[in-house]
Amino acid sequence: MLDMIIYIFLVVLVIYCYSCIKPKNFPPGPKWYPFIGCFPQYYVLRKKLGYIHLAFEKLSENYGPILGLKLGTQKIVIISSYDLVKKVLMLEDFNGRPNSFFFKLRSLGRKRGILFSDGSNWMQNRRFTMRHLKTFGFSYKVMSQQLDIESQGLIEFLSQQSKAGPVSMQKAFDVAVLNMLWTTFAGHRFEYNDKKCKELLWIVHEVFRVNDMLGGLMSHLPFLRFFIPKLLGYNDLVTMLDRLWSFFNDEIDNHMANLPQDDPRDLIDRYLMEIKKGTNEEATKEEINFDRENLLVLCLDLFLAGSKTTSDTLAWIIAYIALNPQWQKELQDELNKVVGRDRSPTLADMKNLPFIEAFIAEIQRYLELAPLGLPHRAMKDISLNGYLIPEDTVILLNFRTAHNDKSYWKNPEEFDPQRFLNDQGKFQQNNAFIPFGLGKRRCLGENLARSTLFVYFTNILHHFDFEIDEKYAKPDINGFDGFVVSPKPFYLKLTKRTQ
Repeated sequence: MLDMIIYIFLVVLVIYCYSCIKPKNFPPGPKWYPFIGCFPQYYVLRKKLGYIHLAFEKLSENYGPILGLKLGTQKIVIISSYDLVKKVLMLEDFNGRPNSFFFKLRSLGRKRGILFSDGSNWMQNRRFTMRHLKTFGFSYKVMSQQLDIESQGLIEFLSQQSKAGPVSMQKAFDVAVLNMLWTTFAGHRFEYNDKKCKELLWIVHEVFRVNDMLGGLMSHLPFLRFFIPKLLGYNDLVTMLDRLWSFFNDEIDNHMANLPQDDPRDLIDRYLMEIKKGTNEEATKEEINFDRENLLVLCLDLFLAGSKTTSDTLAWIIAYIALNPQWQKELQDELNKVVGRDRSPTLADMKNLPFIEAFIAEIQRYLELAPLGLPHRAMKDISLNGYLIPEDTVILLNFRTAHNDKSYWKNPEEFDPQRFLNDQGKFQQNNAFIPFGLGKRRCLGENLARSTLFVYFTNILHHFDFEIDEKYAKPDINGFDGFVVSPKPFYLKLTKRTQ
C-alpha cells in the first residue's frame, strides 16, 4: 500500500514538474505554473483590457513579436507584425488546425470539413468545394444576378422595418448574406420571416459570442467539463451544435430523397453524388474520403463562416458612418455621380466607385473584425527566427498588428480611406492588407464576401439616409469579444432618399 502511495506521489510530482518546463528555445513569455501554464496572467489581462487580442498585444510589448504561452494544456505562440504574419502564413508547416477539445467537438470528434481540418482530407474537400462553388454560383455572372435579387429583398425588408421606427441593425443583414451562400450550396434561399432561419442565425451569433478562437476555457482545461459543464458553457454548446446538426441532417436527407441522376442542382447534390461514387467497388482511395460526416461539417463551416463575418462587417460599416455622418454625403455623392438616381447599384459598378471600395477596405483595416483570424497549428517541429516551435503548438496571427504596422501604414491609428487610392483617385491595394489571409489557408469565400459587401452597402447608401435616433444609445465601436469582435445591439433611423 505504501509502495503504491509513493508511486502515485512520484507520478504526480513528475507531471507537476514537467508541466512547468518550457521546451528548449521556445519563444519568450510569462512564467508557466503547473497544470495551468500562464493562464492567470492572461486571464487578468483579458479582464482588464476587455479583449483577447489586446491581452496578447500587451504581453507582446514585453516579450516580443513572437510570444510563447501555455494556457492550461495548450502551447500557444502569437505572431505580430506584418512581416512575421506573412512569413508564417506562407509556410505550409503552419497550415494545420488545432487538435484541442472545442474543435474536435464541433467536427464530430475528427477533423472534417474545411475550416478546422488539415492534411489530405482538408485539401481534398477544399479543392472540391472551390471547384463546385464556381459551378453553382461563384461565377461572376451568376453571382451578380443573385446579388441583385438579394439586395432588392434587403432594401424591401429595411423599408418595411423602418415604417415602425428605428431599425435594429446589428443583425439586419444576416438573411441577405446567408442567402447568397445557401442558394449556391443548398439550392434555396430563406425568407426574412422564416422562424427556423431566425433560430439558426441566433445560434450562430451565440456560438461566435461565447467562444473564442482558442476554443475557450473548455479547450484550455477540458477536464472541467466533467465538474462544471454548465458554468463552462459545455452544455449550451452541445445543445446549440445538436440543433445545427439536426437542421443540416434534414437538409441532406431532403437532397438524398430527390437526388438527380446526372445533373446536380447545387453543391450538396454534387457532394452526395461523390459519396455515392465512393461506395462503388472501383472507387479510389481519394474518393472514399467523401462521406456524410464530412458533408455535415462542411455545411456547418459554410453556414457559420459565410453568414457571420460578412453580416457583421456590414453592421460595423453602418455603425461607423452613423457615428461619423460626414462620410455619408461623400459616399453618396460618388454614387450619384456614377450610378445616378434612376437605378440601383450593381457589382459592375465597383470599378467605377473607387472611393466606396476604399472606404470598405479601410473599415476592415481600422475596425478589424477578426483580429486574430483562425488558429493554426505547427504540423511538425519548426524553427522560426531562431525559436523552436514544437509540433502541435497552436499559432495565432495578430492581423491587427499587421494592419497597424507603421512600416507599411502611414498614421495607422487614423481612419483614412485615401490610403487605398492612388494619385489618379483609383483604388489600389496595399500588400499589407490581408483581411482574408494569405497562402493556401486564404479564405475561399473572399470573392463572394467582397462582392456582397460592395453591393449591399452601395444599395443601402443609394436608398437610405441613416442617423442615430435620440431615443436610443449611440452604436458602440467596442463590440463583444469572442471568435470575432461582434457589434453590440444598436438602432438607427432609416429615411428613404428622395435625391
